[in-house]
Amino acid sequence: MPIDGDVLDPVLHRLRVDGGLTAAQWCRAPGASSRVRATVVRHGLALEVGGGPRCYLPASAVALPVRAKAIDRIAVPLVLPLLDDLEGLFGELRRVLAPHGLLSLLLPAPASFGWRGGELRRAVRAAWRHRSAVEHPEWLASSADFAVLADDRLSFTLDRSDRDRSADVAALCAAGAYPPDLPDDARSALATHRSAGRTVRLRRIVARR
Repeated sequence: MPIDGDVLDPVLHRLRVDGGLTAAQWCRAPGASSRVRATVVRHGLALEVGGGPRCYLPASAVALPVRAKAIDRIAVPLVLPLLDDLEGLFGELRRVLAPHGLLSLLLPAPASFGWRGGELRRAVRAAWRHRSAVEHPEWLASSADFAVLADDRLSFTLDRSDRDRSADVAALCAAGAYPPDLPDDARSALATHRSAGRTVRLRRIVARR
């Protein structure tokens, strides 16, 4: 069971903008004052009511153990590109969100890796299970009957970075900032890149049911 009910990968608490805002905070900021809030990942969700503690519920992202229209805000961090059933996910999000409820999607933003980074860019792109969830998440949200309110991007850098860049890359892949199934040669290229082994660009889509 996750520590203190949180389902977020620890890397999202380590990724920061200029040493301040974390990726975890950014993902959960929309609707932070809502009464009933949930964070959905592949293996479960953290549920919060008011100012109470988070409650962890193991579950599939496409079969949430929550009654219909019960949640005011749902955060979904780095999940969409890794799932097989995006239609099932959006169907569950529509089911459990209250009318006019907020959805916050955190996603990797496509990176160029510089003017010599074509081969690495193609390797990363090919390794995503659902490339459309990385390249056109706003279309997916709109086609699932969500009204997109905001589409923002920020660059985050790992604090407490490991001296072994390969360990940082492994952590970023495990969290979903890069593809978890990225081949070893592409991981090595990320580790030797001047910045990509520690800094990632993330995208946040905020939408309303």
